[in-house]
Amino acid sequence: MSIYSIWCLGISGIMAASDQSPAPKLDCKKPAFDFGERENCGEIEHTFVIHNSGNLTLQIYGLRSTCGCLAPRFTDRLVPPNGTVHIPVKFILRGRQGPQKKFVYVESNDPTTPSFPLCVEGMINDPLELRPTALFFGRITTHTSTTGTLMLVTTGTNVLGRVSAHIDSPSFVVKTFPSVNNKSVCLNVISKPPLPEGLTRAALHISTGHARVPTLTTVISAFVPGEFSIVPPELLLVGQEGDIIRREVVLRSESNLAFRVLTVEPPIKDLLSAVSTTTPAGYQIEFPKIPVQRQLDGQAVRIITDHPMRPEVLIPIRVFIR
Repeated sequence: MSIYSIWCLGISGIMAASDQSPAPKLDCKKPAFDFGERENCGEIEHTFVIHNSGNLTLQIYGLRSTCGCLAPRFTDRLVPPNGTVHIPVKFILRGRQGPQKKFVYVESNDPTTPSFPLCVEGMINDPLELRPTALFFGRITTHTSTTGTLMLVTTGTNVLGRVSAHIDSPSFVVKTFPSVNNKSVCLNVISKPPLPEGLTRAALHISTGHARVPTLTTVISAFVPGEFSIVPPELLLVGQEGDIIRREVVLRSESNLAFRVLTVEPPIKDLLSAVSTTTPAGYQIEFPKIPVQRQLDGQAVRIITDHPMRPEVLIPIRVFIR
């Protein structure tokens, strides 16, 4: 036998001996627990069984969870060869919804898997769900009556009782249309013209007849643009004191009524402006040289028009000195 062959056999023996060196081995036959579908109340408890299949004592350093909703603990830190240890895990369901997949990592002296993952997964349902959770009508005109729909739905074996609803604003009314199986209720929210300009918000209060969730409250809102839309709605001046900057605004009639800009009155003298027509119902007003001055903060540019509904438009000025 050659010297090289003897050397190879020696190296193989050393490697085999090193592979058989004493070491702990953390095993878990069921490292994942699926709790199925549950409501978002109470808690779930499950116990994982950890086995040491190695030939050296397994030492558990600690448990690390990926979510505060998981509360793991262990009964023993030291697990002898062929021994087992129980790791109870408590999963708090309150406040959670939808598919869940959370992990607890067992930190140990296992050289191959020093951080062993245990998984808790399943689906959590809200016993009572409002779809959508809030209702926004978007941009509507002041004299438009618009209807929006909400669905109140219960899951599992839960049923709804007598459902009623009211809104704390005269700008909206609500009508309920219960289903025959007491599992869902349709709520139609209708805007009542005329609505004021700007954003209108109201609270919708629902008595559900449900044992666990007897009441629900959500927000109803709508935006009614004024006769003029101004973009941007203010002149924002940012810079060092005395800087000269350029700004422009677009003024447009939401009703597409043709009008004229008669004059532009700045808060200080020598503040130049240039007015150009974009459409018969819209203008671009440019301010090519505006000084960044503290004295302009809180003041406004006054625009005079021949529009019968808005003869005067004020554009506020805000100043930020760097």
